[in-house]
Amino acid sequence: MPSHEFIVGEEQVSLVDVSWNEKRVVINGLEATPQASIDDELINYFNDSLEWIKSRGPSESFSGYGLDRYGYTIIRDKESLVTFKNIISSWKDLFDNAPKDLIITGNYGWEAGTDVGHYEKISFNRIELIGSLNKLIEVIENALKTNQCVIHLGI
Repeated sequence: MPSHEFIVGEEQVSLVDVSWNEKRVVINGLEATPQASIDDELINYFNDSLEWIKSRGPSESFSGYGLDRYGYTIIRDKESLVTFKNIISSWKDLFDNAPKDLIITGNYGWEAGTDVGHYEKISFNRIELIGSLNKLIEVIENALKTNQCVIHLGI
């Protein structure tokens, strides 16, 4: 599954200096730490609540709230970072109550050549999912502590 990467950094980081090495973000040859990787299906599931976060991106078509799923997004100001942390923490707390193997509802799709449609069912391991959300919370907390921003790299 495609995933979204989150790192701590300065707003001026050039995407030319960013690369991926075995699913890890590397800037100027050094692995970015801390960093988090979140499955695209989960970002899609969270999308309505992520729209509450003030952010910015390079694209003029980007609205200024939420994440640019196909580009990069910068979450800079303290209020937005706190909101982002609270949203992710709330989702983590909710998933703490989920079964070990949990299923979320994805997008609606149709079977090829028919009028039959259904919602996708997407499976996650609760422990792995909570682990990835904890890593994202760590990224956000680090950005708050160091007065930097969270840089989101979409799919």
